[in-house]
Amino acid sequence: MKSNFLLLALSMFSFSALAQSNEPVQSKELVSMTKLEIGLQGIGVGYEVPFSDKWSVNLSAGLGGGYSIDKNSYANGFNSTFILKEPVAYFRSEFKYTYNRDKRATKSKSLLNNAGNYVAFQTKYTTARVFENNEWNQLNNPLNRTLLNEVHWGMQRPLGQKFLYNLHLGLGYAADFDFKNSQIYPAAGLQFAYVISKNKRL
Repeated sequence: MKSNFLLLALSMFSFSALAQSNEPVQSKELVSMTKLEIGLQGIGVGYEVPFSDKWSVNLSAGLGGGYSIDKNSYANGFNSTFILKEPVAYFRSEFKYTYNRDKRATKSKSLLNNAGNYVAFQTKYTTARVFENNEWNQLNNPLNRTLLNEVHWGMQRPLGQKFLYNLHLGLGYAADFDFKNSQIYPAAGLQFAYVISKNKRL
């Protein structure tokens, strides 16, 4: 009877060990991803590529809202406008340091699609309106060629296997190339993305 009990206990232990060994192990390594992106910045295509275990760069371009900085007797401020039929083109680069993937792995949280918290430096250039006459006296809300530099904290999380969302908050500095104005601004961003393809780090 004791031998049967011992055999049963050993069998259960072996089964448990086998089941644990078959559990998928999440890789902590960042992957490169090509994405379709939509969010507060507009709609575009992005390519996120890591160059170390924690550092990556996200390059993107598309169409979206534009900016102008007014400093005159009529207005003073940093303005953002997005009219669907009158978009600007944007080009963006974001250098990211993702710092908590080890902790997420320890807590058995998903690392899919480069999930994690990060700090980043972002540069974004926007054009004037792409499809409209951009003369200031021809538009109620002229949008200018603008360069935005910002530092922000963010979080990236998966939504299933192919989707992800990204939220960031920080502080930025905008320079208007047409009116030669500049201003500090509070930075906030929300973006959803569909992952077209991904690969291991280059």
